[in-house]
Amino acid sequence: MGLGQLFGKDKEKKEEEKSDQQKIGETIKNLSDRIYELQKQLQQRNSEIDQLTMQLTEAQRQAEAARGAASVEQLTLSATQDALRDANARMRELEAQIGQLAKEKAAMEEQAKSAGAAIAEMAGGKPGLAVGATAWVQKAGGKNLRRRSAPGLNSEVHDGLAPGTQLTLLEGPVAADGYHWWRIRAADGREGWVAGEELVTAPE
Repeated sequence: MGLGQLFGKDKEKKEEEKSDQQKIGETIKNLSDRIYELQKQLQQRNSEIDQLTMQLTEAQRQAEAARGAASVEQLTLSATQDALRDANARMRELEAQIGQLAKEKAAMEEQAKSAGAAIAEMAGGKPGLAVGATAWVQKAGGKNLRRRSAPGLNSEVHDGLAPGTQLTLLEGPVAADGYHWWRIRAADGREGWVAGEELVTAPE
């Protein structure tokens, strides 16, 4: 086999690897977008549940008022019974809606969790790390974790995060220079990129 054929095969192999990396990157982006949409839907569901809970409280108040009206306000028995029946029906309707929304919320949370785990697995990242999750700088070694401007060892170093610092994962993982990088936000508002290999999923 000639040198040209060897170089040609090597080039093809590199192109295939590049293509695979691009596909993984696209899949990870799609999963990240899905997580973002699920988080938005979760916020909407939480708002709807809060509103329905307020309406349920009002319906319960109206039901109590309707019960009291039978003995206190001298309303006709028929009118009082109608008001009580309507209030109870509204309560049952609201309770059913809240239950359904709670189920949808739980399903969305599970989907977001699964998508986050899939991202970490595809990128070879540490299990348990996912967009939206909380992580901590590991204490093993006792060194500060460098907070960078972008993924990769050649990016600008902003400062160091002390061991035990709590972080929220905003984006990632991005594979570069042998590490899997996550964009994070610290409790004091600082944001940047850190190596996921130096993070843990529970405080030490």
